[in-house]
Amino acid sequence: MTGPGADTGPIRVRRGPRRSRVLLGVVVVAVVAVVLVPDRLGLDGVLPVVGFVLVRAPATIVVVVLALLALAVRARWWPTVVPVLLVAAVSVATLLPRVLPDGPGPDPGPDLVVMTLNVDRGSADVTALSRLLHLRRPDVVVLPEAGEPFRARLAPLVADLGYRSWSSTPAAQADAEGTTILAGPSLGPVRADVVRDVRFPWLQISGGALGPTRLVGVHVASPVPTLLEAWPAELGSLQRWCGPGVGPAAVVGDLNGTADIAAWRRGTAGCTDAGDAAGKGLLATWPTATPRWLGAQLDHVLVGGGVGVDGFDVVEVPGTDHRGVLATIHTVA
Repeated sequence: MTGPGADTGPIRVRRGPRRSRVLLGVVVVAVVAVVLVPDRLGLDGVLPVVGFVLVRAPATIVVVVLALLALAVRARWWPTVVPVLLVAAVSVATLLPRVLPDGPGPDPGPDLVVMTLNVDRGSADVTALSRLLHLRRPDVVVLPEAGEPFRARLAPLVADLGYRSWSSTPAAQADAEGTTILAGPSLGPVRADVVRDVRFPWLQISGGALGPTRLVGVHVASPVPTLLEAWPAELGSLQRWCGPGVGPAAVVGDLNGTADIAAWRRGTAGCTDAGDAAGKGLLATWPTATPRWLGAQLDHVLVGGGVGVDGFDVVEVPGTDHRGVLATIHTVA
C-alpha cells in the first residue's frame, strides 16, 4: 500500500525526437535537394549531380509519391516529409512553364519547318531517315553527329527533294565530330559557314529566304569528365544568337542540356524554346531506350529576335539513341 509521499519509482519523461532521427531527417532533405534542385545550390555543373538534373521531372514524381507514402505509414515522420515536399514544390514550379502552352507569339513571317536529329555517330538508319524526310518535307534539317561520311550516304536518297547539304567536318573526320545541315529548295541561295570555336564544329546558314534570320545547327559538348569545362562555355556561347540586339535567329540541334541547368538558362536567355512554347517541354528526346516521359529533352529548336514558333513534334528514327524534333518557325519578313 502506498500513501502520500511514497516513492513510486522514476518518472518517465517523453523525449523529443532523438538526435539520430533529426540527423537522418536533415540528410534525407539534403539528398532530395541535391537531386531535385541542384541548380539552386550551384551543383548542377558537378558530376554526377548533372545526371539528376536531366531527369528532374520523373525524379520529382518519385520523391512526392515516396514522401506521401511515408507520411501515410508513419505520421510522426512529418518533420522530414514536410521539408521534402517543399523542395519538391520548388522543383514543380520550375517544371510547370514547360507543360503550359504559350499564347500567340510575334506576328508570323514566312513559315519554315525545321527538324533536328542526333544520328548517334552516324549510326542512324539512313534509309528510315530518308523516308521520314520524304514524309514530313522539312525545309531545314540539322543532323548532329553526322559528318561528311553520313552526309554522303544520305544525300543521294533525298536528291529528288532538292536539298542542298553541308557538313562541318571533312570526310577524314569521324561522324561523331560533325554536324550536317540540309536546306530545302524553298530557302533559295543560302550560305553555310562553319563555327569553329567549339569542340564539335557547328554550321550556320543565312541568306536566301531566311532573310535577316541566322540559323545555326549546334552540337554542344556533353557534360562528361573530359568535356566538363567546354560544356558550360559552349552553352554560354549561344548568346551570339539569343542575346540582346543580335537580330533574328534560330538555334537548332543537340544542346545537351535543359532549362534545369543554370548555364543553359544563361546561354539561351532571350530565346524561346519551341518545346516549351507548345507545352511539350518535358517530352524526352534522350534516351530512346526509355519512354518519352522518362528522360531529358536534349534536342531543341530555339528562336529569338522576333522569330516566332508554332508547332512541335517528337519523331523517331531507328539506330540512334536520340529522338528527333520537328518544329514550325516563322522567320522575320
